[in-house]
Order: sequence, then C-alpha cells, then structure tokens
Amino acid sequence: MCDGFQFASIFLVRHSSLYRVVLLSRPQKAMKHLPNILSASRIALCLPLLLADAMTVSFWVLYVIAGTTDMLDGFLARRWGVESKFGARLDSLADFVLVLAVGYKLFPWLKLPTTLWMMIGLVALVKIVNAISSYLVRQRIEFLHTIANKLTGILLFIGMMTIGQSYFIAVVWIIACFALFAAIQEGHLIHSR
Repeated sequence: MCDGFQFASIFLVRHSSLYRVVLLSRPQKAMKHLPNILSASRIALCLPLLLADAMTVSFWVLYVIAGTTDMLDGFLARRWGVESKFGARLDSLADFVLVLAVGYKLFPWLKLPTTLWMMIGLVALVKIVNAISSYLVRQRIEFLHTIANKLTGILLFIGMMTIGQSYFIAVVWIIACFALFAAIQEGHLIHSR
C-alpha cells in the first residue's frame, strides 16, 4: 500500500530476454512539495513573461511552460494525496498572477468588439461578486476548482494562442460564454454548500 507521500512509477527492467514491470513506491519525501513548487514557479515565470516581447517565440515558450505547471500542480497533488488548503490557494494566486501578466502583454493585440468586452466585463463582475459572497458566507475568499472552471482555464490557455487568426473572435466568444457559465455555477456552489 502507498501512503499519501508515495507514488507508483513503472519502469521496464530487462531481465534475460524478457521485460518485466517493476513498481517503485518510495519516492523522496521532498516530492510531496512538488505541486506547490510548480505553483510558485508559475508566479516566478511571470517576470520573464513580462520582460519578453509579446507574440514572440520566447513569450509563447514561457506561456506554455507556465500553463503546463498549471495543469500539473493540481493533478500531482491529487494523485499523490498531498492536497492542502495552502496549495489550493497558491494555485489560485498563481493563476491570477499569470492571467494578469499575460493579459497585460497581450492586451494591445486584442482587437475585440465592444459587445465582447462587455461580456468579459460581465464574467469579471460575476467573479468579483462570487469572491465577496464567499467572504461574507465563509469569512474567506474562495475560488472553487470546479470542472467548469478547469475547462474554462484550458480553453483560455489554448484560445490565447489563436490571437491574430481569422477565427480568434469566435474563439473568444466561446470562451467568454463558457466562463460566464462557470462563474455562475461557482456562485451557486458557494451559496449552496
């Protein structure tokens, strides 16, 4: 049996002319901190992102690395059983800082119609109301990690890489509609818990 700080890795080991699977279950204790290190590294990657010229290869490489840490931190924490309130808050903070940094760099490239800006503003307003509501209900600000919020993050991550394409506006509308649904669902869950 593996406890919360153990994980199984499969390695193929050659024995005679046959391969067999060997299960390793005792990683170093430091591995339990890897999800939080990934979240913190996402915050640290925002500085080089801010220094890189937008829409360049170096910018997009940093963006993809930061996005990958976002996908890995929660997955690893759940997989290894090392989830924590601190880790969830650090992940939310890292997401927020990354969105601010990327938004700042890409804002000049966003040629969106007024109605789409209004939709994005509506999503932001619902998220702000959710944060205030969670504080009033639970005396702390919560950002729930719902499936809809996770899918919105993935769509946003991929969607930003379509800037400059002829279908970019349609992609942003789809993301904005999905983000609005996720924000409304989050507000409902905050009040129904």
